[in-house]
Amino acid sequence: MSYRDLRNFCEIMRSLGYSRPISVENFRLPNFELVADIALWFAERYDPSCDISDNINEERDRVLFIKSICQLFLTKARIKLNPKKLYEANGYAVKELLKVATMLNKAMNASAVDEDDIVSSNDFNMDSKLRNLKQARSLANEITETGAKLFDSLGKENDLRESREKALEFLDSISRNLGSNTEQEYIEKCIRDLVGGQSQQMNQMDEMISNLRQDEKELENKIQRRAAELDRTDKRLKGIEQVRPEFMDEYEKLEQEIERYYSQYIEKFKNLDYLENQLDEYNKREIEKKKENQKALRKIQEKYKVEEYKTFNEGNEDGNVMNEMGSTRTGFNKGNVVGNLVDEDDDDDDEDAEGEEISEDEEDGPINIESDEEDDEDIEEDGSDGNF
Repeated sequence: MSYRDLRNFCEIMRSLGYSRPISVENFRLPNFELVADIALWFAERYDPSCDISDNINEERDRVLFIKSICQLFLTKARIKLNPKKLYEANGYAVKELLKVATMLNKAMNASAVDEDDIVSSNDFNMDSKLRNLKQARSLANEITETGAKLFDSLGKENDLRESREKALEFLDSISRNLGSNTEQEYIEKCIRDLVGGQSQQMNQMDEMISNLRQDEKELENKIQRRAAELDRTDKRLKGIEQVRPEFMDEYEKLEQEIERYYSQYIEKFKNLDYLENQLDEYNKREIEKKKENQKALRKIQEKYKVEEYKTFNEGNEDGNVMNEMGSTRTGFNKGNVVGNLVDEDDDDDDEDAEGEEISEDEEDGPINIESDEEDDEDIEEDGSDGNF
């Protein structure tokens, strides 16, 4: 891409009225956002009704945007653009955009030459079209009104036909019998009937008017009574509002007392909740302490068992030696010697265990009572084992 093409593109964009300032340095490096903005501006300038999304955040959206721009100018302006070069967004993209910019610049220059003639002819045509439009609207209204009247008249044609035929027959009879008074008498009779019917209608209307006047008076009286009742109730309401009830003092006292009780209740509830929380924590600590004591006791018991096992083995070895000595020299009783040795070892172990248990009982409190009983049972079992 040459420097001349870049300069021409910048000048054409300024002449077209592009909002952002463009320089030659903008296209030294790829700048897809600027290329996309220019392409979208070209599309909207050429076809304001185009629907092209300006979302270019992801690669898929950018590819779709370039395809839409190329397809728009190919189908509507017969300008073939290279989508690959547009996607590169460098100097080669400017070469493709220059095609569209040149076309728009030529169209703008060509339209500026004949602008005055076109404007004057358009003004004349617009005035004539507006006058014709007003005339057409008035004629359309007249046609609709005339059509409605004609439709109503055609609907009444059957009744009017009979009346018209009767009138024609009457006129024919009058023209044929000009010397007789029968027709005149008939006319007078018809007129009298009409006058009588109208007088009856007038009497009925007078009665209706009198009834309506009477109803009007009754309604006025009701309205006045309601207004008087409303005034009385308003005055009574104002009087009640001004008077302080007798129970209000007691009500206020009870309200204050209830508020005091409520505050006490809230305080006690908070204290109870706090104490329950402290109790739960204390129970947890006691349970953990008990578990730790049990673990310590189990360790001590295991230790005692190991020591007793060792002493038991040592006692067995000593018993065997004494048996050999008794059989060879003195003839001591084998069972008595071994039993005495084992009993002495067991007594020593019991004394040591009792001393340690007493110290633990002093530290742990009532929890070590069970451990003492368990130790006694273990000692008894150990003693029985030694005797055996």
